[in-house]
Amino acid sequence: MRLAPLYLMLLSVQALPAQYDPKAPLTADTILMARIRSVVSNMMARMPNFTCVETIERSRREQTSKKFQLLDTVRLEVALVDGKELYAWPGANKFEESDVRALVGGQGAIGTGDFALHAKSIYFSGNAKFEYKGQETINGRPAHKFYFRVPQTGSYYIMRVGSAEGEVGYSGWVWNDVETLEITRIEMNIDEIPQQVPLKEGHKLLDYAPVKIGAETYTLPVGMDMSLTAMDGTESRNRTLFSSCRQYAGESTLIFEDPPPDTAAPKPAPTVINLPEGVTVQLKLMTAVDLSKSVVGDSLKFEVAKNVERQGTVLLPKGATVQMRIDMAVCRDFPTGHCFLALVPGQVSYENATGIFHAKLLYPALDKQLEMAFVNLRPEMRMAPAEMAMASPGASILLLRGARAKLSSGFNTTWRTLEGRGDDKP
Repeated sequence: MRLAPLYLMLLSVQALPAQYDPKAPLTADTILMARIRSVVSNMMARMPNFTCVETIERSRREQTSKKFQLLDTVRLEVALVDGKELYAWPGANKFEESDVRALVGGQGAIGTGDFALHAKSIYFSGNAKFEYKGQETINGRPAHKFYFRVPQTGSYYIMRVGSAEGEVGYSGWVWNDVETLEITRIEMNIDEIPQQVPLKEGHKLLDYAPVKIGAETYTLPVGMDMSLTAMDGTESRNRTLFSSCRQYAGESTLIFEDPPPDTAAPKPAPTVINLPEGVTVQLKLMTAVDLSKSVVGDSLKFEVAKNVERQGTVLLPKGATVQMRIDMAVCRDFPTGHCFLALVPGQVSYENATGIFHAKLLYPALDKQLEMAFVNLRPEMRMAPAEMAMASPGASILLLRGARAKLSSGFNTTWRTLEGRGDDKP
């Protein structure tokens, strides 16, 4: 049995005052938690909009197996903007407030809320109950440990398995540095799951550390480990690292002073590239690709090998660049080492012109590649693995032969343009 795609989504949380009984005495634990909340609240209040690179390793283990099987490794950019988590492929022009499941795809688990929403929900939603558990050493430093529970009702934490979804309850522990009171670690067990969601249990661990963004230092997640167990015992696991965090500037700055006179020649207005359908374009890879070091979401850069012309008009000059994104990679050892690589065409550009490159791969043709690579197999067995059917719409598939699948610089491909969409924006 294959596990349906899993998705954990933490909705926006409205910070509420902690539950407080004015008649109850203020214990040392209550005062300590109040101090921790104050420190964490101050950190979140001064945190700027920022973005980080998120590298996710997704794997799965069947009930009968002791080892996890790697499904894929995905690289995204995730931004925290005005309290919302936004996602994009690396190098994209903008972040979208869209379903990360549609962006990533595949059969592995995916989740949201790691940047700030988990901490906000636990510390400030008013739903969590805390119990002090003493001190422990985390990453070489002493930390206060609190047990907490967030009930299912009002948790804001949504679990989706296929089309089934529901709000889940969870419990776990939070650790805060003894000296600074900043978050050190959050560990969560998803243990209250509605009947309509076919999931047995879930677990999530977030490690925090000081991260410099601009001239300031903030306490942010640096790693996450999540596992989800289906009713049949199949287990999905995510291991995520956050890196390359920087301040996100999504808006222009208005300057009201008169600008200095511009003596340079005026730049030509930018133009949009709209290639007609049915045009053949020859592209060659600009930088070698090693699949052992590349992940889903990485960008590949091709250049136009020769002028693309129609009726004497140059539609695309030699040297124009085309960005492609690795959408999926599946490697196998039988009958010999090989990998299937799904590529999604992206932006085409030259000088001051940009556009969206809609095209399908003509050469090397997949059927011919399969015939040459699997010549000793029966014709009905010469096919791409079933996982490749989950590639994004518009993806083209390459077959890379060899135990260490690579694409050398200058690798030649031929593409034929498709009809573009009316809402295309470079």
